[in-house]
Amino acid sequence: MLSDGTLRELIEKGELVIEPLYEDAIRENGVDMRIGSEIAFPVVRGEVIDPTKDDPAKHFSVREIPDEGIIIPGNTSVLLVTEEHVKLPNYVAALCGLRSSIARWGFVAPPTLIDAGFEGQLTIEVMWTRPAPVKLYRGIRFLHVVFFRTDRPVQRPYSGTYQGQRGVTLPKRLG
Repeated sequence: MLSDGTLRELIEKGELVIEPLYEDAIRENGVDMRIGSEIAFPVVRGEVIDPTKDDPAKHFSVREIPDEGIIIPGNTSVLLVTEEHVKLPNYVAALCGLRSSIARWGFVAPPTLIDAGFEGQLTIEVMWTRPAPVKLYRGIRFLHVVFFRTDRPVQRPYSGTYQGQRGVTLPKRLG
């Protein structure tokens, strides 16, 4: 796991890119990231979803988060995007988790791996677990990302479907 000093060095050398990078973002052993401008809500129609055949756009509604915030209904999973754009070198990968402050309010998110060589904004599934609605705003620090070196540079840096993603990126079909 990379320390705050190592993260700063990699950023200063341009080997690790995080933009924008806020002064309070680099923590002891990771980087805090903020909620970006978009959110994707699930579209509930009552039919069976087939992730191997259905168009993902049919099952999500992407919206801009207004300055006055956006309300998430109780017990709802959404896709959030980071404000930050990241670019990892081929010898650094990362693991994302929610900041404890937001998790203590009742949000949960599965751990998300960022592969070595990935470039783009991060789209993270976040579940609001309480029955009451909640209001979220752009710019809230919600995600903590820890970075680690691979034992050697990867031979095939990430080049998958999500490379270069901007804004909330819906899932791809499974198969």
